[in-house]
Amino acid sequence: MPSGTPEKKKIETNDGGAKIIPDAADGLACNGCRKAKLRCSRDRPYCLHCRKTALECVYETKRVKPGLKAGAVDNLHRRLDDLERRINEGESSSPNHEHTRCQRNHTVANDGIGESSARDVLALLAKELPKLVNAPKENINPSTAFSERRSKRKRLDEGLDTFNTAFLNEEPPLPEKQLLEAIVTSYFLHVHPWIPMIHQARFLQRFSNEMDQKQLLVILHAMILAASKFVPGAWAFARDERARKWVLYTSMESLSLENLQALTIVAFNDLGSGNAAKTWSVIGSLTRTVEYTQLAQEQEDSGHGSFCHPYESLPRTDDCTQLEERRRVFWNVFLLDRFCSVTMGWNTSLTSDDVYRRLPCDGHLWRKEKPVLTPYFGIWDKSRGRIGNPIEYVSRYPSPTQFGNDAELHTQARITALEGAISNVSTDMSTVGAFAYNIEATESMSRVMSYFLQQKTNMRDQSEISCWLTRFKELDLRLVHWKMLLPQKWKANPNLTRHVPLMDPNLTMAHVTHNTSMILLHQLIAYPPLHWGFRNRLPSSCSAEACYSAGTEIAAITEKYLGRSPAGSPIGSQYAFCLFIAARILLANWKYTPGNELPSEFWSLIHSLEEMSRRWTAFAEIPLEKHDIFTKYAVRLKQLQRLCATDQAFQMNVMDYTIDIRHDSLTTPADTYPRWSQVLQPAALQEMNLTLPNPPDSADFSTIPQIMLDQDFTGMDRIITFDDGSMFAASFDPGAAAW
Repeated sequence: MPSGTPEKKKIETNDGGAKIIPDAADGLACNGCRKAKLRCSRDRPYCLHCRKTALECVYETKRVKPGLKAGAVDNLHRRLDDLERRINEGESSSPNHEHTRCQRNHTVANDGIGESSARDVLALLAKELPKLVNAPKENINPSTAFSERRSKRKRLDEGLDTFNTAFLNEEPPLPEKQLLEAIVTSYFLHVHPWIPMIHQARFLQRFSNEMDQKQLLVILHAMILAASKFVPGAWAFARDERARKWVLYTSMESLSLENLQALTIVAFNDLGSGNAAKTWSVIGSLTRTVEYTQLAQEQEDSGHGSFCHPYESLPRTDDCTQLEERRRVFWNVFLLDRFCSVTMGWNTSLTSDDVYRRLPCDGHLWRKEKPVLTPYFGIWDKSRGRIGNPIEYVSRYPSPTQFGNDAELHTQARITALEGAISNVSTDMSTVGAFAYNIEATESMSRVMSYFLQQKTNMRDQSEISCWLTRFKELDLRLVHWKMLLPQKWKANPNLTRHVPLMDPNLTMAHVTHNTSMILLHQLIAYPPLHWGFRNRLPSSCSAEACYSAGTEIAAITEKYLGRSPAGSPIGSQYAFCLFIAARILLANWKYTPGNELPSEFWSLIHSLEEMSRRWTAFAEIPLEKHDIFTKYAVRLKQLQRLCATDQAFQMNVMDYTIDIRHDSLTTPADTYPRWSQVLQPAALQEMNLTLPNPPDSADFSTIPQIMLDQDFTGMDRIITFDDGSMFAASFDPGAAAW
């Protein structure tokens, strides 16, 4: 008899006979008829329908309790995901903009209905899950269950990926119009002076036009990230990390000027916020993108074109204002590339093979949309800049402050002769402003890193040592030359006939960067390693004095700038780096000069960093465990001061500033920083002593040039001081003060 055929029961009757009573299952239809919703003939062993369709006729004696219907669990998952998404959106939205969230979620009439829907979903889930758990196990096929679990996990993973993609495509909400206008105004007031690349008048004109607002969305959201902390009540729109990710994702989708500007704003904001680890990849992308968009080359028709014309992602234009805006976008990316190289000790990405650009014009000329012609800025050819090659052969294009014959600069010993050569310079610098001088000063600092500190030199080879010291003097003369070539209107004003009510941020940054370049160049000569056998033949006292003067002047300039700038105006990250280098060299001077006291300028620099941190934070609500770049520098300087004061064996290596700061967003305990006295310095000394066949002092270094010790070298005026008066003054045009 086939499986599942109902059995008949036999019972005895009162008269002693027997009666066959059919089982209760006889009244049930077979499974095939039930599924087909047909009237079953209940024939044995096969009913009429099963005989016609050749199906197995099975009669179930026990009905299975109904469980969850197919797709019910998936439906619950979808509803729960939708509920969770709505709750997250409600938490991320500002309480003052409830109407915006309600318009997005138009299916929810009010909060009460939303909560009711949530309770209904949870109640349904609680009701159905016990049925699923109590379902008969014998009716579950193991292979089918495993397949369902795998498909369920796959669907959940696919849903997560879809959610992430949908989130990146979903534009963050904009503030209401009045608050958004306040944020844009705050951007041009506080952020724009440090990255001047957006023409304010034209931007506001496009911002007021609804047709152009779509192209400006990515810039607007970048401005919100950078400037909302300076507007009361606007920090909620920049707090969410998803807003930053949306700007990055959108800016990477295509090549456009707006996307480059947005990424530059994000990089500037991340650096100041102490998230430099997130910034390096963005800067690397920017340096390549400005090449793809042809922003590294001047748009001019010349006879030196290539046979293969590169694809132009940006349309050509004859508008001088737009050309200047593109030029300034490139130079801001250029500054980020140089800052990354100097602070981290990495190679530069934008080289002389890529860059052929004019300097940006004066800010007030650009603001008034006046067409002017500025000089080209020469980038040195790094492939020809090895130690041993004179500086005169490393520049592909002449810089505006470069001599007609650099060999004469190298051979001149008298400062009077140097001044006489300066008078022969014919380059017209009247059309450039403070931003251009900041670019020049930053490139000078980068040259110290690329052409001196990063050069590999065998310090046991006398000829290489001589070439290395010659390069030192060449760069030193270059820096002195740059200071002496400043325009007459920014030169020394000993009688202080002109009061300086407002100090230009870019010009002040240029002067502070110049003094920092002097420190980076001279500090290795001032405090050479102990294993250098020729260290006694170096002009260490002269270099130490130059470093000390540069550090104290940076402290004085910064104190004056903070006192004469608006109380809420932030400071750029490069300025903070300069203060860190200045404070470290003052600490080294105190550590290695017996009988000296720690100068008060050291604590002035720390106080300035703390004030810069306060200005940067403004109205933002930052967790205590996160430090901005200014606080990181201040905390580390205090740790170094305590080590120098309490640990006599502590040796401070002046060249380890690149590894002295953790660039992630979280704070780091003091014991995780390297201790040079226990790790770096003894290892270096031991290694050098093992490799030298004779004691260092027994080597003959008499061939080292003595030209560095002459009176003209030691008497050069290298440092820019605040007593130079109007050298720091902003333009008389109030609108151009920050350009």
